[in-house]
Amino acid sequence: LAQAGAQENHRCAIRILSGVQATTAAAMKQKATVSSSRRKSRKAYFTAPSHIRRKLMSAPLSKDLRAKYNVRSLPVRRDDEVIICRGHYHDRE
Repeated sequence: LAQAGAQENHRCAIRILSGVQATTAAAMKQKATVSSSRRKSRKAYFTAPSHIRRKLMSAPLSKDLRAKYNVRSLPVRRDDEVIICRGHYHDRE
């Protein structure tokens, strides 16, 4: 009888622990609708429609333009002058 009671307590502890793990995993995620998987986020990035790609292709403004327009960043459009800061083509306009 003592062993049966100990087994029952052990099962309850496992249930409680699994509930705690589920709540902490859910609390760490920002949005339930957006996946944190690298594969899925890369697929979403490369197959994004044009209205979403417009937001993704935004760049911060220089300090004088930031002061002039009171905006930190804008979507890049055709014939805009940009300076590439990262990657193989960095330090080019």
